[in-house]
Amino acid sequence: MRFLLLLFVAAIVWLSQGAVAQAHPVLLRSTPSDGQTVRTPPRQIDLWFSEPPTAAGLDIALSDRDGKAFPVTARIADQGIHVVLTGFPELPRSVYELRWSVVSKYDLHRLQGTLVFGVGLAATSSGRPAESVTGPAGTVADVVLGWFDLAATAVVSGWVLLVALWSRRRGFALPAESVVTMRGLAAAFAMLSVFASLARGARQWSEAAGADSGLAVVKDSGQLLRWSLREVVLVVICALLVRQSRRGASGSAATLPLICLLFGDLVLRAATSHARGGPLSLAVLAIHQVAALAWVGGLVVLGFLTARLRGERRLTLDLWRSFGPVAACSVAVLTITGLLLTGRQVASVDAALSTSYGRALLIKLTLAGVLMALGLRHALRLHPWLRRRVGPAVLPSSRAQAISPLLGVTVALMAVVLAVTPPARGPQFDKPEATASRADYQVDDLLITVSLGPNQPGRSLLLVDVVSSRRPSPGPITAVTADLGSTSGIVLRRTTSAAQTGGQGGGQWQAAVDVEATGPVPLRIVAARNHPGPAVVTTTWVVPTGLPRRPVVVSNSPLAPWTTGLAVAVALLASAVAYALLRRYRRTRRSVVTVEPVQRVPSGAG
Repeated sequence: MRFLLLLFVAAIVWLSQGAVAQAHPVLLRSTPSDGQTVRTPPRQIDLWFSEPPTAAGLDIALSDRDGKAFPVTARIADQGIHVVLTGFPELPRSVYELRWSVVSKYDLHRLQGTLVFGVGLAATSSGRPAESVTGPAGTVADVVLGWFDLAATAVVSGWVLLVALWSRRRGFALPAESVVTMRGLAAAFAMLSVFASLARGARQWSEAAGADSGLAVVKDSGQLLRWSLREVVLVVICALLVRQSRRGASGSAATLPLICLLFGDLVLRAATSHARGGPLSLAVLAIHQVAALAWVGGLVVLGFLTARLRGERRLTLDLWRSFGPVAACSVAVLTITGLLLTGRQVASVDAALSTSYGRALLIKLTLAGVLMALGLRHALRLHPWLRRRVGPAVLPSSRAQAISPLLGVTVALMAVVLAVTPPARGPQFDKPEATASRADYQVDDLLITVSLGPNQPGRSLLLVDVVSSRRPSPGPITAVTADLGSTSGIVLRRTTSAAQTGGQGGGQWQAAVDVEATGPVPLRIVAARNHPGPAVVTTTWVVPTGLPRRPVVVSNSPLAPWTTGLAVAVALLASAVAYALLRRYRRTRRSVVTVEPVQRVPSGAG
């Protein structure tokens, strides 16, 4: 039996590896990029998305600044995230707008956006980043149904986890009436999860089917298989809980199938959420969800039991104390995996502050922080040895016992809001390349200063200052030529006389040049002299797009390296704290001479 359950979980993981995705197909980059000016017409246009879109849901339109449309053929390559656009004729000199609309292969949400690029003309405007086509009513419905699904799964997970923990404790027993009630509630919440998943899938499918290619989109997405598999898992969980509530089965033998099925459900849930990149990302997100549901679900179940056991102070105290290690481990795992996931979904601090996803994430982190602080306060009251004290444990107040589950359910709500919101990432948040309109180069005894203004596509002025560091100069500069991009043999005119150079053999040279494109442009400067020979500068000049830069509020540096490093630091710190607390607990236990026995409440159910 156990081998079959493990085989079932392994099969779910294998089926889900190809379905790891973000919740929305954000355009990560493109060639040409948004706002770029190219010298020669592109033969193809490349779009890279954060997750694979469906081939049937692709909708691409290309037009110039006069509104003239050009035919485009789209195909998907590179593991599904790379869309290649071909089939258009040679694009004449103009500014072009590419409008794209794609459907997520995993949640059937449609996103759209535009990008602007120029061919021989400067693109003086930018396109629109990805935005959801789902209306406000559909978004609210997704959030509400997703919240019901997640909260119900959390309650079921919390009950199964606590039953598994209590079944291993000798002499521990809950009143039979409370056990029966909780089993019925767990079965009811499992039914709610089935209903919410069914309703949410039906709503998303109806939205996809409303388009011309709706049926083809649903078939191409593979969503039917994943959704059907998850529904089967939820129905089996519901059936087992109903059976246990009727027959009174309990213990590790009864909870093991539920644990395996819940893990399979979480893997399937993770396969259609915010991680991408292969099995490792799937494992990180699945572990994150396991820890979250164990923590939140455990708090909700404890809140229910505490309300029913108001007259059983010692038993209630034992319940809360037994949940402490689980909550502590869940918080540590949530912090570590949350940092890793945040670095993948939020480009920078500014992106977190300026987007709906970032603001929702900050609200979620604030609520989770309050819940963690409240949990720490509970731990210090329930476990006096944490403060190096030997004394009676104190139950959390009734208000704190009610606030903790409510905060946990609210955190789950914000998690669902994040799931239906486009992540704070994309080319609009990329840190701009460092560009300069002036650069210095040292060649032998010559200091060559090059400047280009206004350093944008179109007509610009190229200035070259040449100064020799030797006295006297080995020889005067007789001519300066330049190669910029595809234009070679540019002859610069001297603007200072030999007398004005002070005998340094250099001077200032200039020429009007045509800058053909943005981005890296090859540049070659040749300063000719008879002795000791010409000085040559070969470099790459960067021409910015000319679009207004996004203002830096706090920082536009990539967030991922910082969150990854902080996750490693938190993992090491959590390990050290766990080791220190374990040693303190053992010393405290040895120092206690007598311990008042705890009176257990007998029950025939675990």
